[in-house]
Amino acid sequence: MIIRWKLKKAMNNTIVTIGVIGYGRFGSFYAEDILPVIFPKAQILKSSRNHTNDQFVSFEKATQCDLIIPAVPIRTMPEVLKKIAHHIKSNSMVMDVCSVKSIPARWMEEYLPEQTQIIASHPMFGKSSYEHVIHDLSRLPLVMHPVRIDQDVYRSIRTAFAAKLKVIDMSPDEHDKKAAQFQFISHLLGGVLHQLDLSRSEIDTQSGSRMFDMIEVLNNDSMELFEDMYTYNPYAKKEMEKFEKAYIAIKKHLQP
Repeated sequence: MIIRWKLKKAMNNTIVTIGVIGYGRFGSFYAEDILPVIFPKAQILKSSRNHTNDQFVSFEKATQCDLIIPAVPIRTMPEVLKKIAHHIKSNSMVMDVCSVKSIPARWMEEYLPEQTQIIASHPMFGKSSYEHVIHDLSRLPLVMHPVRIDQDVYRSIRTAFAAKLKVIDMSPDEHDKKAAQFQFISHLLGGVLHQLDLSRSEIDTQSGSRMFDMIEVLNNDSMELFEDMYTYNPYAKKEMEKFEKAYIAIKKHLQP
């Protein structure tokens, strides 16, 4: 009850401190462009094993924050969560930003202390999307799900994000099904088109121009992210099989 009271008191107005662990392409964007808008009064502490200047804090200090956001590759989540578990305060929360949800949600429940409150989230956007909508956060979707958290506290956090972003409530399993159908497939198509080494021309149709826009956006994501979506999304392999069958069917139609 004491822990719950402290959490409610801390979340009553705003998050005081946010620890962002990882300062890669997405972590840096989220820490610099998104979180300061969502929580303008919060102190955002950034931790990165690749940066050691005075703009960054130690891993231990980042895990002492009210809200901890591990912005690391999916494949490294178990290792990072185990390290967080050794330092986290009893009244802190952890909110992931993985592009896959079911497995990371289970990892957070398994590796973090029982009293740690957990939110699963997936910002369905990156720096390119942010620039494309001219920094209009209301057009950017954020999937959220309360994994293990006091409902009053969760509503407070959700309200803060929903004030700026387009928050979508969705279970981890439903998210992974839908993400395999559109996010994984779009990355797959982008990868195939990139391999073809296509370039824009003066006779591009509107659909062709949109195709190049897609290639440019997806090429900003790392191959590591694409590989992790395939490896850790339980529905990705099935979508890959469907893609292969569709390609074969079209090829047979053109070359009977």
